[in-house]
Amino acid sequence: MANVPPPSSAPSPDPTPSRRASSPSILRLRAGLLLLVASVVLCGAGGHFVARQFGLGIGWAILLAVVIWVGVGILIARLDTRLFFGAAALVTAFVAYFVYDFSASALGWSSGVSLVLALVATLFLTFTFYDFRRLKHELRLWAYKR
Repeated sequence: MANVPPPSSAPSPDPTPSRRASSPSILRLRAGLLLLVASVVLCGAGGHFVARQFGLGIGWAILLAVVIWVGVGILIARLDTRLFFGAAALVTAFVAYFVYDFSASALGWSSGVSLVLALVATLFLTFTFYDFRRLKHELRLWAYKR
């Protein structure tokens, strides 16, 4: 027979004792990350727009985009829950209206299809804003734990 070592009765040591196996990673894919990426893109466009208006170069555009993004981030971090969800409801209502209006008038689709698309956009944005709020809270807890 082959030389097989006897099974060990001692429990195997935990490979990473400082990290619990049940806690999920802070970087898991979430809908709130989409909103975060969208804010980076919009602030980048705002920085580029302001820099071009004053005839500045790409370096200034990047600097202005970072300043706008940090300012918006500070503003969002300071909002309480009611103001955040109020702003989210306002943005969601505008997007739903624009989706309905664009698909009904510009694309010429029926009002039923346009309404379904507007409802899908509303549900997606509602979940995204809610998840962004949770992500912001989890990032704050993660940062304070460090």
